[in-house]
Amino acid sequence: MVGSERRFSAEVELTLFRIIQEALRNVSKHSSASQAQITVIFNKQATRVTIEDNGKGFTLPRNVSDLTRLGKLGLAGMQERARLLGGSLKVESDSGKGTKVIVEVPV
Repeated sequence: MVGSERRFSAEVELTLFRIIQEALRNVSKHSSASQAQITVIFNKQATRVTIEDNGKGFTLPRNVSDLTRLGKLGLAGMQERARLLGGSLKVESDSGKGTKVIVEVPV
């Protein structure tokens, strides 16, 4: 954890928990990773949570809207949850190099 910890409303905290839970479920189910790490950064404008693993990674589609079409419903659901909080969700991944999920929500 980096920065001064802050609390959110119960709804925001539950939504962030569900996003993190789904990201870790994906690590367990798909990545073949030996490690996963969660980092939380609190700053004045937003809180950023990063979930990253050292797994096999995957090739991302060009358009995030293609995630649903490709059957990646968990990622699409996480993105929708972040959007409902006024935030964003970004996925970075390359085959053989692991995956990083970054969710950012405004204060």
